[in-house]
Amino acid sequence: MKLHIRGGRLVDPSQNVDRKGDVWVEDGKIQALLFGEPPPAKPDQTIDANGAIVAPGLIDLHVHLREPGQEEKEDIASGTHAAVAGGFTSVLCMPNTDPVNDSVEITRWIRKRADETAFCRVFPVGAITKGLKSTELAPLAEMKEAGCVAFSDDGRPVVDSHRMREALEMGRKLNVPMIAHCEDLALSAGPTVNEGRVADRLGLKGIPVAAESADVARVIILAAETGGRLHLAHLSCVSSIQLLREYKPKVKGLTAEATPHHLLLTDEAVLKHGTNAKMYPPLRSSADRSALVKALKDDWIDVIATDHAPHTDLEKKMAYEKAPNGVIGLETALPVLLTLVASGDLMLSQLIRKMSTEPARIVGIPGGTLKPGAPADIVLFSADGERPLSAAGTFSKSRNTPFEGFVGKGRVLGTIVGGEEKFRAEGL
Repeated sequence: MKLHIRGGRLVDPSQNVDRKGDVWVEDGKIQALLFGEPPPAKPDQTIDANGAIVAPGLIDLHVHLREPGQEEKEDIASGTHAAVAGGFTSVLCMPNTDPVNDSVEITRWIRKRADETAFCRVFPVGAITKGLKSTELAPLAEMKEAGCVAFSDDGRPVVDSHRMREALEMGRKLNVPMIAHCEDLALSAGPTVNEGRVADRLGLKGIPVAAESADVARVIILAAETGGRLHLAHLSCVSSIQLLREYKPKVKGLTAEATPHHLLLTDEAVLKHGTNAKMYPPLRSSADRSALVKALKDDWIDVIATDHAPHTDLEKKMAYEKAPNGVIGLETALPVLLTLVASGDLMLSQLIRKMSTEPARIVGIPGGTLKPGAPADIVLFSADGERPLSAAGTFSKSRNTPFEGFVGKGRVLGTIVGGEEKFRAEGL
């Protein structure tokens, strides 16, 4: 199969490329970038990308596909369909499934299921501890051999510091990152809403920023002592950024992510969207949001990850105190984040690097580049035009978004995985 993507604006941070050109694909791999040269052969398919940005496919380090065991919320097919509609060509799926992905058998099952049903590449993240209970390490070496590219107890912290230290030591030997969900469970007890004016207005006990940053400090110190690779999930506040700025130059392999919702929204969104703006960590203050954006621009934060966490309408219609944490984000991420580019808070090449090149580097998976020989995992999108976002008509099974009505920029036009079109918008 020979594919010619013609006349797009090629943006590839891995090669410092930002210019108009063509991409030539053969047998699922990128063979050449063409800048005025004719294609080397007659293509089987041509995509006219005039007016579009052509970039390495997006990679999401933090997705909940819910399968096995919670298929009423999402499954691998529906979640990856949402992913390609959002421009993602690879996703890492978190282990808090039912049963938990804490064994070779579940890891292999997920990979087989993805081979059968997925629209994009799926890389399992294994549990750090058995059952996410912080008491006994999962068989990390065997699970890496079975296909896990990272480990996390996401949804819960590894509260036993001895176990977390052991995990980081094992991660150093295996050369895989531990993805830390940073939460002090004693400080975070109660409804998930930021401590402050909004919590007071709703009559709810708020969660202080220390519930996150105290645990950030703990796991960073353990990483510094062990030399293990540590990736901090979904940072949300000024104090966590301050710790990152202090320790990142000293701790090799320390990386961090932020989510679109923490970068664009504050706890005021809870007043408008209720439980569809409930997640952990909670949406924070305007000062926290601004600090995250600056840390992203200044490269203290390496990656943007969606933390796509689908729940059923019935669950999200429960009282705020009882509704589960989590929001969806795969299909809204790019148009939401392009507003940061439009406002000058982030350069387009930075955005692509943090959503593609850096995620691939951190977990050591193919992709994140348009270099010849790389997998032909490619996204085509526009950065122009405004449109209000809506969960209606999306491919995810769930609709729990805090971006309902948010005016995004641009849209995904097409997504190619291994040289095959997996999503095409009307008009491309």
